[in-house]
Amino acid sequence: MNLTDAHNGLRAFNRDVVAHLHLTQNRMAHASELIQVLVALKPRWTEHPVEIIYTDYSKAKGQSLLNSVNILADLLFR
Repeated sequence: MNLTDAHNGLRAFNRDVVAHLHLTQNRMAHASELIQVLVALKPRWTEHPVEIIYTDYSKAKGQSLLNSVNILADLLFR
């Protein structure tokens, strides 16, 4: 499965795939969980690239290092 970025991009699936998606993680952890679910389901899908434009405002709001540790813990110990 080729993926450009687990947290950005538009992924397109058919309705049957969506019916089997049961994500439990919140915040940004759901993006990594989505990849794990797709690997298990092995559906046909496509990823459409997006262009992310970071502004001073969005950079100032960025996630803290602690939040990345929390996301990793959520994924490992769920």
